[in-house]
Amino acid sequence: MKHIMIIILLLGLALLYAQNAPYYPTTTLIENFGASWCAACEFAQMGLDTIESQINPGEVIFTRLLTESGQHSSAEVDSRFELYEVLGFPAVIFNGKIRVNGSDEPVMDGSLYREALNQFRYLGSPLKMNWEEINHTDGIYTLNVAMLHDEIVVEDGMVYLYLVEDNLGEGLTRIVHYVSSQAISIAGAGSTALFDFDITPDPAWDLSNLWAVAFVQLPSNTILQAISSEPQSGNQIRVAAPFDLNMRTEDTGAFFSPNFYVYNIGEASILNTSVQVHSAPDDWYVNYCDLQGMCYPGSMIFSHNMSPNQAKAFDLNISAGSEGTGVFDFVIESDDAPSYRIPFTLRVGNVSNVDPLMVPATLSIQNTWPNPFKQGLSFQIQNAKAGSSSKITIFNTRGQKVDELPLQNLKEGINQVSWNATDLPSGVYFYRLDGNLQSGKLLKVQ
Repeated sequence: MKHIMIIILLLGLALLYAQNAPYYPTTTLIENFGASWCAACEFAQMGLDTIESQINPGEVIFTRLLTESGQHSSAEVDSRFELYEVLGFPAVIFNGKIRVNGSDEPVMDGSLYREALNQFRYLGSPLKMNWEEINHTDGIYTLNVAMLHDEIVVEDGMVYLYLVEDNLGEGLTRIVHYVSSQAISIAGAGSTALFDFDITPDPAWDLSNLWAVAFVQLPSNTILQAISSEPQSGNQIRVAAPFDLNMRTEDTGAFFSPNFYVYNIGEASILNTSVQVHSAPDDWYVNYCDLQGMCYPGSMIFSHNMSPNQAKAFDLNISAGSEGTGVFDFVIESDDAPSYRIPFTLRVGNVSNVDPLMVPATLSIQNTWPNPFKQGLSFQIQNAKAGSSSKITIFNTRGQKVDELPLQNLKEGINQVSWNATDLPSGVYFYRLDGNLQSGKLLKVQ
């Protein structure tokens, strides 16, 4: 009887912890903006199809919004174009924050999309969303939003509802037909808010191909969490790592990462965890611990019994005997779900930029969009090291400088910088990035 009581107590603690985990895995919303007549938009769709084949089910929601496309467009959909100031097609926006424009080769092969997605793929959200009711026939959609974190406050946000239809012919699918929104403000762990959307179905919609998307968006356009009514696989491994996976510390010795949360979405399962070290100094030892005080050598595989929809928290425990860089994956495997890898990097001490494991601090302009342009355009800048600064100088055909765009404290990855050329006459212009590093031609039209 004593053993039974201990088991019951441990199960109760595990379930209590799962309920109190302060972060839930972020589901990324991808909004693909274009038009049915936009030939270049098909290249964007090719790139998105590529990254969809490379991720686990349930991690990402793909939607497509069309303007000036007859029955596939609406004033509510056009309002999303206006919110993001989308002027050229295609434009693909990730979680309301990162925009990838154009249809060149890095778009077609999915590499730019993959890099944008990776900035959200492992994040944790303080919000969890659940459907209470979905009735396409009667147009009733009820959604519950729960706050998990005790110190995060969501103010002046909006809960959006998309109605999306698949298989419309001519290669069109995942088309957003309808957009509705309601205000949300929520704070305090355990707080919940219920949202009812009552929509009159359009007779032109094929209800058998209809599904719903809901998401919470802040005034800054950041999307905190999203949920879809599409059927989900029975079991998924999901992760909430609410910190930068590229970690750094000045001192050798023991390093402890913030907590990250591994979720077993679905039925009860056994998850096997380990750490695969790709490269690290010989005197480094990579281990990890859980919140119950158990620590595990990273090179060995350990099993964890996970209840349905349970979360288990871990932190990395790395002993760094010398300065250097370590690159490794936290690996989670299960017989019931696809495996999952979290890529971590740790840099210890004053690691030189010539270290072959360090990312070089280089900038490059990946794309300009739209080009030709009428009033202004965006430079898509690839940055390999956070904090980099530079400038873009604009010249006319006589070689005279007409404008200069300072680039300050750029983030690692993809950056978007807008250039307003309203006051300049039509014609050909040239840009140059940081001296003679990179240049190109721009065309302004009336």
